[in-house]
Amino acid sequence: MLHFLTRFFQSIGRWLARQPLAQRFYQRFPGLSRFLLRRFDTTTFIGLPLTILLLVVGINAALLSQLTEDVIESEGVVHVDKAFTQFLYSMRSEWLSQTFYALTQLGTREATFAVGGLATIVFLYKRRYTAVLAFWLTMAGVGLSVQYGKKFISRDRPTEVAFYPEHNFSFPSGHATTSMGLWGILAYFGYRHLHQKRLRNAVLAGAAALILLIGFSRIYLGVHFLSDVLAGFLLGAMWVLLGISIVEVMSYLRARKKLQTSP
Repeated sequence: MLHFLTRFFQSIGRWLARQPLAQRFYQRFPGLSRFLLRRFDTTTFIGLPLTILLLVVGINAALLSQLTEDVIESEGVVHVDKAFTQFLYSMRSEWLSQTFYALTQLGTREATFAVGGLATIVFLYKRRYTAVLAFWLTMAGVGLSVQYGKKFISRDRPTEVAFYPEHNFSFPSGHATTSMGLWGILAYFGYRHLHQKRLRNAVLAGAAALILLIGFSRIYLGVHFLSDVLAGFLLGAMWVLLGISIVEVMSYLRARKKLQTSP
């Protein structure tokens, strides 16, 4: 996907460069033109990769905003939520409920501190201090945005089908947001530091499967609606992208500083 977007934006950049209007703009505003051209540079993170990342964040924010508005105002979304919840409830079994109840614990605050503590020890041992900063900023953002998001929307849970009681509001799903933030940012670190393609793909696939299963467990157990989980995924992804940006920008700045100070 990233390769496709890179080629797509490169093609757009080459097409624009050939247009007379773009050439006149460059002659009139050379400084601004150079700044814009650097946004399509494929040789550095602050070029095209950062441009694509910001574009994805923008799309993500727009989708989350629209979903939130639909939950508040649209009867259609509420109808789909209730119908899907009732469908899963009608198929619920005791052993699957117990399995998903165990799995859903991997998206809790306790899991965040346990796994995050182990990850921090590894990062500190390897002197990856930026990774520590990015990880905990990501998870802090996840926690605060879920807390205030729930208070702002104040949506009730589907308590009549709940496998076990939850006492706070429903939207967005804290477990879905946390699982996306926790396992998403760790998958990025694994992908960044592993060198074998097979291992990289395994890490990404494993993290994606775990995130989706945790999200599904919230609906299966009757403690969240489908839209709660989707909103959690979108919200968590935004914080993961922020964490990635911190690591990559800091890496770029260190490399540039090293290049400038080298004889």
